[in-house]
Amino acid sequence: MSKCDLCELRDYTQRYCEFSYPFKFTILDCDSCDTPMAVLGEHRREATADEKKLMVEVLSVVAGAKWGPDGFFIDDVMRQIPDHCHIHARRIWRMR
Repeated sequence: MSKCDLCELRDYTQRYCEFSYPFKFTILDCDSCDTPMAVLGEHRREATADEKKLMVEVLSVVAGAKWGPDGFFIDDVMRQIPDHCHIHARRIWRMR
């Protein structure tokens, strides 16, 4: 198996928090798009419903602090690394 960037999680970007209970996951800025993302601490494509729910809740707190409660949306499409579960919070850009 080739190296997985999400398994390694090198310290390239801002880390907000890391959890080991009730399961392992990390919230950090994506090094490709510079948006907060939640990364499952285990190399698998799918999170359970409970895992995903908690990851989205914590990610929403971080994104809400960064852009406001209505300033982001959750994007769980895994584009560049499709085999390791991760979820992005993407900023909503508004015209002024």
